[in-house]
Amino acid sequence: MQNQIFVLGVIAVSFGLFLWGRPRYDLVGLTAIVVLALGGVLPTSEIFHGFANDAVLSVVAVMIAGRALRVAGITEPFAVLMLRVRGTSGPVLALTGTAAFFSAMMNNTGALAVFLPVAVHMSRTMRRLASSLLMPLAFASLLGGLVTLIGTPPNILVSAFRKEHLGEPYALFDYTPVGLGVALVGLLFLGLVGWRLLPPRRGSVSMERLLQMERYFSELHVPRRSSFVGHPLRELATLGLDVNVVGIVRGRVRLPAPGADEIVQAGDVLLVEAAGEPLRKLLEATGFEMAPADESRESEVIEGMGSEDVLLEEVVIARGSPLVGRTAKGLRMRWRFGVNLLAISRRGERIVRRLSEVRFRPGDVILLQVRRDALPDVMEEFKVFSLVDHEHPALSLPKLGVTVGIFSTAVILVATGTLPLGLTFLAAALLLVMVGVVDVRQAYTAVDWPVIILLGSTICMGAALEYTGAAELIARGLIHVADDWSPPVLVGMVMLTTMLISNLINNAATAVMMAPIAYTLAMDLGHSPDTFLMAVAVGASSCFLTPIAHQCNILVLGPGGYRWGDYLRLGLPLSVLVLGVGLFLILRVWPL
Repeated sequence: MQNQIFVLGVIAVSFGLFLWGRPRYDLVGLTAIVVLALGGVLPTSEIFHGFANDAVLSVVAVMIAGRALRVAGITEPFAVLMLRVRGTSGPVLALTGTAAFFSAMMNNTGALAVFLPVAVHMSRTMRRLASSLLMPLAFASLLGGLVTLIGTPPNILVSAFRKEHLGEPYALFDYTPVGLGVALVGLLFLGLVGWRLLPPRRGSVSMERLLQMERYFSELHVPRRSSFVGHPLRELATLGLDVNVVGIVRGRVRLPAPGADEIVQAGDVLLVEAAGEPLRKLLEATGFEMAPADESRESEVIEGMGSEDVLLEEVVIARGSPLVGRTAKGLRMRWRFGVNLLAISRRGERIVRRLSEVRFRPGDVILLQVRRDALPDVMEEFKVFSLVDHEHPALSLPKLGVTVGIFSTAVILVATGTLPLGLTFLAAALLLVMVGVVDVRQAYTAVDWPVIILLGSTICMGAALEYTGAAELIARGLIHVADDWSPPVLVGMVMLTTMLISNLINNAATAVMMAPIAYTLAMDLGHSPDTFLMAVAVGASSCFLTPIAHQCNILVLGPGGYRWGDYLRLGLPLSVLVLGVGLFLILRVWPL
């Protein structure tokens, strides 16, 4: 009993830290297994067993294979067709359906990354708010992952758990009867009804790139030649522009909330809050210059700012990006990477600090100035996603042919049971590197390593739950509480519980934690464990209620200008729909 309480305590604290978001979830996972090891609740040989688990290797391989499909440009023809769709619901149905299709074959975050700039471009060309497209796109990527074994990490993890306890993993398309039904109903809801539930939001998405940004916080340098030198700030009002000066940096002195009588001096740096068009007019009227956020006080930006070789790139910061929690000054972005941070947009918060001192958060939209040839490396190094469609890879028929051939062969081998998932896709990923579809650097950057560390760590936690009997303790507690409930209601309870937890912490971690509890519950009641494990798989990937529930959700938070409540407006009815349809299909495809 003492070991059981210890394990449950470690997991409870870990869940609390996952929910808080500090420290990073991979560090929380590693800390948890170290504590479990020092507590002696698992044999030393089992502590790092999770990192050698077939499921972890499978996730790595699938991420690399997904990157190869993107590099080959397999999505380009679909993107071109989507841009031709017109109507009110048509574009939403086309976008979400296509994203879900690709999400079934690659990591769902990768699928979203491909179609995010496409959605932004669609919103611009169709003159509709991007908020009507981006959240449905994110949710469609999650729904598509339900369809196949390789669509999302929770499916792979649940399959690995089944192999360990029942001797056989789930086959590639064992998830399809339930997942496809849930996905189709969910997509129809999103395309016909769901997007209408979202309030109109004006996010940070570019309508005409820099000139149409919503509201950014920028730094403007006042050169000596500026016509505004020697004039008070109040005269900015005579320009009739919606521009707010929230601070002035003068040498080493910072003047927060400067008064209207403050005289503008040459060399000042103005901290300005403004949308793109007023900002452009302000620069034209005053001669001010956009200044990069850098540790040095230079007025110059990268040489050749007007050159075609230099881009102004709007990107959104992903969860797990090395930028998160750090500043432009600490990263030395200008000197280490040749990148200038020109502006930042953070929904719902006013920024009054120097740009170089602002700590980045997931979902922030930032404006970078970067050389065209360095853009791919910067995107991969920073793990950010572009909001402009030039990032979309061009179709390469030779690469596409090789990639589809290797990928299809791997799918057939797994589907027929000839080779196991992990070995097959690892061999496929290696072959894709060897033939040059992706290089070694692209292969390594394709892998979300914090997620991989989290998977290995949570597998160890799941093993501790079983090894100490803590899973049995929880299952018996559930049986006691739900003693009078019918078996279908218990399956629904497992799915609902999994869905709720998955909206608070990483869905892969949720699947690892819930699988042993669901399995033990099924065995104690004498029911088929497959019914309960499928409920865990569907519930873990149905995380639509919060922006922090999944990488896909948080990536559209800033660009769509969403508020937290918006996720409930669309996510709650979708969750209820998924719960009902999913439970109905599970009980028929995988009867008790």
